[in-house]
Amino acid sequence: MNIQEAAEILEQHIRRSGLKAGDRYITAKDAGKLLGKSVMTAQRAMTLLAQRKLLERRPKAGTFIAKSAFSGPDLKCVHILLPEQFTDGESFWEQVHTEIGGMKSVLPHLSVQFNFIPNQDINYTRQIVDKARDAGVLSGVIVNLSSRAMRAYFNASDIPAVIEGNVEMDLKNLSWLSWDQRQTGRVLAEYLFGRGHTRLATIMRDIWSIGEHHLHDGVGEAMAAAGLMSNALRIRSTPSERAATLDLAHSLLSDKDDFPTGILCRNESQADCVREVAQSLGLGERVEVVLCNTPFSNHAVKYACVVPDLDGRERGRIIGEMLRDQMENKFAPARGCLVGVRLRQADN
Repeated sequence: MNIQEAAEILEQHIRRSGLKAGDRYITAKDAGKLLGKSVMTAQRAMTLLAQRKLLERRPKAGTFIAKSAFSGPDLKCVHILLPEQFTDGESFWEQVHTEIGGMKSVLPHLSVQFNFIPNQDINYTRQIVDKARDAGVLSGVIVNLSSRAMRAYFNASDIPAVIEGNVEMDLKNLSWLSWDQRQTGRVLAEYLFGRGHTRLATIMRDIWSIGEHHLHDGVGEAMAAAGLMSNALRIRSTPSERAATLDLAHSLLSDKDDFPTGILCRNESQADCVREVAQSLGLGERVEVVLCNTPFSNHAVKYACVVPDLDGRERGRIIGEMLRDQMENKFAPARGCLVGVRLRQADN
């Protein structure tokens, strides 16, 4: 549990406790017991809530519920829409909570609800949105790894929405934040060329978005700068199932006289499959895999990859500002934020 997560738990405790503005809150020692963590962790979480104006720290007097804690408008409930197949892993949730912390620096009364969308099903999404809107609790949505149909749906709606990912040029009503995928492709290809690889392959998800197009534009730019022809790159895609990725890796690497030695994979599970196949074919020393997705945290990484120039809290702050502008003015112009990236080498 990190500080952001601890603060989330304490905030929920405050809102369920029935305490009012000016009431004394529990001590850091008691908060540590509630969290099952140290007093230091509790202190830092409470300090974060004080920065969000939910708590007030009074020297020598204690900690109290801030006057502004419940004086704002009704809790803003933002629905975070996530594809259900991309929600595993502790580091993923660490990143999500960090971004929420940044959003709350702009929207201190923010409340969020997670919704997991199977197969990017637009009808399922509509049901969630309609139910929340009919209940009067929908303030906005944040959409991750969305399909074109989902982006078009929110583009045509009057719902405050921010897309985490690339957005097509014709969807002019959407605010968005995305890594620079063109720069991602260029940086990773240049890294592989610098390591002596002159034959590359990309392995993407079976459902492409505009981000995959930008990524391959970046790879192409790096290839042209290196004097390589287009046939030096093989482009492949595969469903998320492990068996499908293993089969694809075998087909790429089975011809030992003509196979790519530098492979860009869209996600870590694909990269693991390629590494496994390369080792089974005795190519482990010749094939190098890099990761096109950024890691969700500062934890150790197995593959060279890119990391964003903005940390999670800053990205959350930008998303929060986009939502706030739309909540306050439904005619607010759409905004976009392209986040630059830089290379991070593997830790092993």
